[in-house]
Amino acid sequence: MKKISTKQRKIKKDLAVIYEQIAEETGRYCKGCGRSDVPLSFSHLIPRSRRSDLITDKNNITLHCLSLERKGCHDIWESKDRVKLLDYHKNMEYILEVDTEYYFLITE
Repeated sequence: MKKISTKQRKIKKDLAVIYEQIAEETGRYCKGCGRSDVPLSFSHLIPRSRRSDLITDKNNITLHCLSLERKGCHDIWESKDRVKLLDYHKNMEYILEVDTEYYFLITE
C-alpha cells in the first residue's frame, strides 16, 4: 500500500470538510444540468494540477454529475461543450478573476 504524505493527508481531510460544506450550502444537485437523480462528483474548475493553491478554495469547486449512460457534466466541463452547462458563465467569471491565462487557454 502506498503511503500518503502528511501534506496530502491534510489536503484530503480539508477537502472532505469543504465538500460537505459546499453540498450543505448549495444543495446536492448537479450545477451543470440541475439533476439530483444521478451520481454526483465534486469538480475543480481550475485543475488541481494547474493551481495547487486553489485545491481547497470553495469557489474553485462545484458539483457536477458523472458519466454513466450519458455524458455527465463532469466530463462536459473538461470539453469544448462546457458552454452548454448551466453554471458555465459563473464558473468562467471565477476563472477569469483568479487565472486569466487559464481562462484564455480554455476559451480559444
